[in-house]
Amino acid sequence: MKRGLGLVVMMVSLVGTMACRKTEKKSEPAPSPAAQVEGSGSAAADPWKQEASKKDPLKAIFFWSVEKDGKTTFMLGTMHMGVEPETRLPQIVWDKLDAAKTFAMEADISDPKLGDALLRKSGSLRDDLGDDYWKKLEKAVGPGLGAQMDRMTPMGAAALMALKDLPKTSPMDGVLLGRAINQKKQIVYLEEGSLQAEVLAKHMGVKALKMMIDTYETGAAQSKAMLDAYIAGDPEGILKVTEAQKADALTHGFTQAEYDEQMDDILYKRNASWIAGLEKLHAEGNGFVAVGALHLIGKRSVLETLANKGYKVTRITP
Repeated sequence: MKRGLGLVVMMVSLVGTMACRKTEKKSEPAPSPAAQVEGSGSAAADPWKQEASKKDPLKAIFFWSVEKDGKTTFMLGTMHMGVEPETRLPQIVWDKLDAAKTFAMEADISDPKLGDALLRKSGSLRDDLGDDYWKKLEKAVGPGLGAQMDRMTPMGAAALMALKDLPKTSPMDGVLLGRAINQKKQIVYLEEGSLQAEVLAKHMGVKALKMMIDTYETGAAQSKAMLDAYIAGDPEGILKVTEAQKADALTHGFTQAEYDEQMDDILYKRNASWIAGLEKLHAEGNGFVAVGALHLIGKRSVLETLANKGYKVTRITP
């Protein structure tokens, strides 16, 4: 999770999944469908499939039905990393996904532009940070991970740092996507992967990474609180953590204007940009949407916008 800069919290984990793949000595193959794949493609192996484990489904989930004109779209708020989807997502999620004609998610995480933005073309992260902060970074993440980060951009290093204290799970988005591809569903990406990289690069420079290093212990506690709120199905708990992260940013050299700009770029503008595509998907019928949970809760969220446009939004209880 992106400590202290609020709404990067879900998004950075998605990018961090790519960061991990870029730095692993041996990585699993990732699916790479086109930006929109009609349901006639060949089946793809789920690269994150693991041995069957005992089910422990969440008792409350970030899952809604969205109804209008006699049609229903299901929307799942995801935690990109930290919650094992195969064992923790209730059966109703899988049933609705299996019944859907179309699966939509934020972006194609196999987009090479997204991956390329994580690795440096020249210089080193140590040079960017300076010796004092480099020592702090190594103390926080260990010399092994620090050596991987040295070859990365500040954004890539922040993504790895964000994932460090989360449980090592399969990426929820990737598992859902793999299942949808295997079932030959139409796949829709709500934005280009390169856009995510651009937004994070804009707000995840050296200054932000230094703040993550300075607030590492606090950030670890916030990561746990965010994960606990997601597992409890508690939207207010997630929003409370983001407010605490906002306070951290404002006390570490970021202005209110900078924070507001970040909110607009990372959350609100992206939410608004998805609406036309989501309405088209809904009109075609029988869709399933999976995006980071923060996009579906709070003010100016996707669900609030759709409700204001006349859609009936109902949270689903397992």
